[in-house]
Amino acid sequence: MKKRNAFKVMFSLLKLVDKFVIVLFLAVLNGAIGNLLAVSISTLSVIALASLLGLDISISLTTLLILIVVFGILRGVIRYFEQYSNHYIAFKILAIVRHKVFNKLQSLSISDIDDKEKGNMMEMITSDIETLEVFYAHTVSPTLIALIVSIINLTILGLVTNFVLSLTLLLFYIIVGIIIPLISYKVLEKDGSSYRYDLASFNSFFLDALKGIKEIKFLNKTKEKEALIDERSTMLDKKRLKSNNKASIFKAISSSMIILSALSIILVTYLINTYSNNASLYIKPYELMIGVVIALSSFGPLIALSSLPLNLVQTFTSGNRILDLLDEKPSLNEVTFKKDLIYQHLEVTNLSFKYKDEETNVLNNLNLNLKDNKIIVIKGESGIGKSTLLKLLLRYYEVDNEMIKYNDISINEINTSSLLDNVTMFSQSTYLFNDTILNNLKIANLNASNEEVIDALKKASIYDFVFSLKEGLNTVIDPQKLNVSLGEKQRLGLARVILRKPKLLLLDEPTSNIDLENEVLFLNSLKNIKKDMGIIIITHKESTAKIADVTYTLEKGKLYEVKSNESN
Repeated sequence: MKKRNAFKVMFSLLKLVDKFVIVLFLAVLNGAIGNLLAVSISTLSVIALASLLGLDISISLTTLLILIVVFGILRGVIRYFEQYSNHYIAFKILAIVRHKVFNKLQSLSISDIDDKEKGNMMEMITSDIETLEVFYAHTVSPTLIALIVSIINLTILGLVTNFVLSLTLLLFYIIVGIIIPLISYKVLEKDGSSYRYDLASFNSFFLDALKGIKEIKFLNKTKEKEALIDERSTMLDKKRLKSNNKASIFKAISSSMIILSALSIILVTYLINTYSNNASLYIKPYELMIGVVIALSSFGPLIALSSLPLNLVQTFTSGNRILDLLDEKPSLNEVTFKKDLIYQHLEVTNLSFKYKDEETNVLNNLNLNLKDNKIIVIKGESGIGKSTLLKLLLRYYEVDNEMIKYNDISINEINTSSLLDNVTMFSQSTYLFNDTILNNLKIANLNASNEEVIDALKKASIYDFVFSLKEGLNTVIDPQKLNVSLGEKQRLGLARVILRKPKLLLLDEPTSNIDLENEVLFLNSLKNIKKDMGIIIITHKESTAKIADVTYTLEKGKLYEVKSNESN
């Protein structure tokens, strides 16, 4: 992760605000006017009190009371528009950030996405982006509002009373609005940042536990898993409480500064009136009251800033994580503006490959040819490179030009979108979206006709099941209710692939998680579509391997033919 200080993160986040400058101006304008109205209401109340006490006030009591009521109503209306503007900016920008994040994920290579923890990505797309709302709705315009309101309050205080009092109040403005927030940010930064990363890690861990809840129950390890969740949750709570306790101390200091500012104004007034020989500097009692009221009522925007560091630490940590993703470069660039493919045959020649952190090759001078629509099965022990081979055929990773060719064209010269149109991967578990069966299928081909959908269901041996359901194709797949078995999911996934109409289908342990009945139906489906596409299956099950036209075993990085049965 890149180390960016708070100002770099802030600057990067502020770049997105330029599209909403007018709305930001309105938010700041409304916020400044609203806060000035709040101070005015308090000040007018003091002047009204002075009038009741018989002091010489040029404004009538009736006028003062009318102004207080009018200002109170205006304060409510303007506050609404201020908050509306702030949150309009925030939520619009959050939508833009989500769009940018999604586009970035799309631009990354398949291997980059494959390597990312799904829980961590979920945390980023949801919680991290939502955390930015603190910055856009409660930091940008409030900071500008605090600056403007403070300048105006100091000016009014100086004009009405004495600029010595303005300088006195300015000192406390600087302490509450700048010094305390900076110090508290530095103090809270380490704990807050650590909490944010631990929270992301915990969410990933918790999501993994939810996905594996059935296995946990079968293994009778519910109590052990609960204990782990409680332990990590307690650690998070302790970190959060530690940060909150520190933040509370700074809040208490800020509140104390407000009282101290009022006392300081009283003290400075006493010193001026007692020891100054300049009559023009004399501060009248009601002027002192106004000064004290302004001091006590004008810290609202600054207190809001001094309370931000605890949230801003996590906001900037979230922002840093998002900026890391947006700055990430694909480990493998998509091939564009080269050659398109209409698949006819595959040739793998002397394919050798090793992962970055490994010293030895996973595959070593491997050779494979597929010219007709055959079913090739590759068997072998776990972890010896079977899945890696399939990934290389989809260009998860880059290899030398001559190693993998489609139609005598190097895989590195084939446009990525064209390659994916022709070659499709099918894994051991199919993901079905929380949507209708029809929409789950048509995601592979939005223009598919009803006849094509029906044909795909029949070829995948799942037609009878779908139309046995009350809503048929309009049945909603509900992951919470688990209304579809694993075997049925696999066959629906196969129907989706058939609708995609690839020319070469790569299957990675497609029957490993399903029962014998569903395996038979699935394998019969593969036989049904064999005439339309070439098929390569990775499996460890002998029952699956029986449908092969040619069977290979993968040993020490090489393929060895062990069986050829063209009659299949």
